[in-house]
Parts: sequence; structure tokens; C-alpha cells
Amino acid sequence: MKRLNLHNDGEEHNFWQNYTDLMSGFLIVFIVASLVAYSSYKIYVDLYHEKGITEANVNDIIINAELYEKIRDFQDAQKALKSKYFRYNEQYKRFECKIDVQFTSNDFEHIRPEYVEDLKSAGRELDSILTQFTKTTGVMFKVVVEGRLANNLKDGGIHWVTPEGNPSAWKQGLENSYKRALTVVELWRSNDILSDLLYNDPATSAARVDTGHKYPGELFVSGSGYGGQNRYKYSPQDPRGEDKNKTFIIQIIPYINF
Repeated sequence: MKRLNLHNDGEEHNFWQNYTDLMSGFLIVFIVASLVAYSSYKIYVDLYHEKGITEANVNDIIINAELYEKIRDFQDAQKALKSKYFRYNEQYKRFECKIDVQFTSNDFEHIRPEYVEDLKSAGRELDSILTQFTKTTGVMFKVVVEGRLANNLKDGGIHWVTPEGNPSAWKQGLENSYKRALTVVELWRSNDILSDLLYNDPATSAARVDTGHKYPGELFVSGSGYGGQNRYKYSPQDPRGEDKNKTFIIQIIPYINF
């Protein structure tokens, strides 16, 4: 290569020398960047190995990520739901009936007439809720109808039933609260509400799919007796708060299978 003359100062310029210096500089930058990148990569690799994540179970990690995304989508759908008969309890991640259903004291197998029509409407809305969730999240459901009992209010105070203080009454309370939940489910069954959850006969399942099966899932009837989370409580502002526990709640639990 011919040497170039710089006419301004009379010095000669060696092109290849400068080119070599430039490439050497690029090489140093590349080496430093690679070392930094490897250092960051090694930190994550070591962290994954500490948590038991290796090449052998990376597929499980991907599946769990997909599972989390489905659950998050379901929870977002719950929070966004606008319902006339149900409210979503953010703290306990469950639905609670807005209808102030009050069972008659010591009557565990009958629904008071004034609540029947509203409970039918609530069941139909719950049917619609499940259909909507199926379309937006694509998951199966376990629906729990949970009956509850109220402790006795006597002489201006509450007579608490506890498993330690009165084990027989506590056990009987579990059975009676189950009966209350069952009366609600029986009301829906007799009016062909939530039939996609109530019937699961293999001999007729294909026919049910052909005639408008809307969502897959299961329904459970349960009773928490005098227990259960987030019960109504007595307060000076609400002295009959404990009495409101003669009711039921709904829990919709997503069941996601891979």
C-alpha cells in the first residue's frame, strides 16, 4: 500500500498501522463485554442451580409459567366481573352472595319463601359467570357451596360453640350447615340450574355436549358449621352481625391441568 502524504503538516500516514490499532481496540471492547455478559449469565445460572433448576427440568419451569399465567388471567377475570347477586372477596379470593339469605333458626332443610326467586336468579347468574370464565380463561372449575351457622345470641351476648368447649355441638353444626348448602343446590337442581356441574353421567355426557354443554367442572356441597374464614362479626354498630352467619357462600376454584 502506498504511503499517504498529509499535505497540511508534511507527515506520512500508515493506513494499516491505524487499521490494526482500531481492530485491536474493538477486540479489547469485545473481550470486556463478553466477560461482563458471562459474569451476569453465571450469576443467573448459579441461582437457577441453587433453586434446583437445570436443563433436565426446564420444561417444567415453562409449564409452571404457563400455569401461573392462566391462574392470573382467571383472577383478573374474577376481579373485573360485574355481578348483581355476587360480590368478589379480594382477601379470601371467593364469591359471596349479595342476597341477605337468612335461614330460620334450627331449620336446616328449608329455604324461606322470600328468598327462593332471588336464589334462582343468583344460580342462573352463577351459570353465566362460569360460562364467561370458560370463554375468557379456558379452565375447568370446582364450585364449592358452603353453608354456615350462627352462634346463639342470648341475654345480650354470644354463646360460642367451639370444638374444645362443646365437641358434639360442633360436629352437629358441621352436619347442619352442610344441609343448608344442600338446600340451595337442590333448589338449583330442581330448576335445571348449573346442570353442567351437577350431572356427570358417562352414559349421557356425549349427549349433553351435543345439546349445549357450556363448561367443564365439578360442584361440591360443604358446611363449615360455626367456623370458616371471614364470618360476620358482632359489633356495636352491627349487634346482629353474628346472626347473619345463617347463610352460605360460593367459592369458584380454577382447576388447570396440563
